[in-house]
Amino acid sequence: MRLLPDRLRNLTTQQKRWLITCGFILAQVFIWFVMFEILWYSDRSITDTPVYFDYASRIARGMVPYRDFASEYPPVAMLVFSLPRLLSGPSYDAFVIWFQVEMLVFSCGIVTIMSLVAWRLWRNLSKVAGVLGLYTFFVLALGSIVESRFDLAAAFIILASIACFLTDRYLFAWILLGVGLMTKVVPVLIAPVFLIAHYRRRQYGELWMGPLVLVLSALIVAIPFLISSPAGLANAFLYHVERPLQIESTWASPVLLLAKIYRGYHLQILNAYGSHNVYATGTGFLATISGPVTAVFLLLGYLIFFRRSGENRCPESESRDWTSGMIIRYAIVAVATFIVGGKVMSPQFLIWLLPLAPLIKGGDRRLVLSLFGVVLVLTQVEFPFSYWQLYSQHPAVEVEVALRNAVLALTTVFIAFGQRSSKRVSVSDADALVEESPAQSSMPG
Repeated sequence: MRLLPDRLRNLTTQQKRWLITCGFILAQVFIWFVMFEILWYSDRSITDTPVYFDYASRIARGMVPYRDFASEYPPVAMLVFSLPRLLSGPSYDAFVIWFQVEMLVFSCGIVTIMSLVAWRLWRNLSKVAGVLGLYTFFVLALGSIVESRFDLAAAFIILASIACFLTDRYLFAWILLGVGLMTKVVPVLIAPVFLIAHYRRRQYGELWMGPLVLVLSALIVAIPFLISSPAGLANAFLYHVERPLQIESTWASPVLLLAKIYRGYHLQILNAYGSHNVYATGTGFLATISGPVTAVFLLLGYLIFFRRSGENRCPESESRDWTSGMIIRYAIVAVATFIVGGKVMSPQFLIWLLPLAPLIKGGDRRLVLSLFGVVLVLTQVEFPFSYWQLYSQHPAVEVEVALRNAVLALTTVFIAFGQRSSKRVSVSDADALVEESPAQSSMPG
């Protein structure tokens, strides 16, 4: 019995890290096939998989997306839908199983990359285990929506892009953002964070090369569909611009509460654009201004990052001094601002933050993670368990959703203005933080 502890003590640090990582990968498998399928997480009353299956089935019959049928999803998302359809055949039940397996693969990939990034940030096995444990907890806190939506693919791309950037693999980081743009747009919100980092590192060549690589990689994905139906492809993106005020959004919460306080204020909840939306006096105006207001707050977040990145700068000889944790912090700010400020706030959007939040550094780490955990739990209480009560305009659920939105907004503010890690990491010495071979920049400059 003592042989196993002896063998563990004889393992190298890298071997122990991979052992921890494999343990949490097995935990993901357990969650997918036991927690999500057997316990209370198994609610499937509201799901998008029929839509995914329908699109994938049309493609399997030889139809071309955007030309032969309209879709609100970009090309890479259609590929994500099509892969499980290749294995399932015409059976919807089999498709659901294979789709969930596909999302499990993305989640395991996220665990693997998080392990690498956490080791780079802290170089501490306990911290690595803590980060992976938090991700596992957050997955459970949000619930089975994690396995039944394709947003884990977008979350994986965001995390992988940041990981490439932190290891100076800039070419791959920008390529992934281009692929992310063709998956679910949101990864492109990280691009300004990368640009500011390049500027502060005096990597002026990357300031134009990075965006160029992003656009080219997105175009390579889009070219077949631009040729077959440019208008159809454009509609996949314009569709979301035209959407009305969705019932769970931050903008809808005051409207729903106002209808309870002021009896003369009447509203309707109608189904359109694949969601339940609020229609009342002023909601059209709120939906219109939501985009510009969100853009202003995004720019504010980037500006805060720009100013903070210029504080306490090192001498010219050490101008590459940079904190990886700051890049992750303001990537979270960008994504969270988009979620809070958007006129649509589907619970699945929070999946984008699941891999990033556990990696945050700074003296406010515990506060931020606690608040984010509250957001996830409140979200699962609302969706799927209380969603139809929200649809029926039940006051308690409306207040609960408004509270969730307020806590997420507050969390975003805390992250944007919060305390940075007291330990700064010199990028010129970054290779010393990684046991693997030194990472070299993949782009000039």
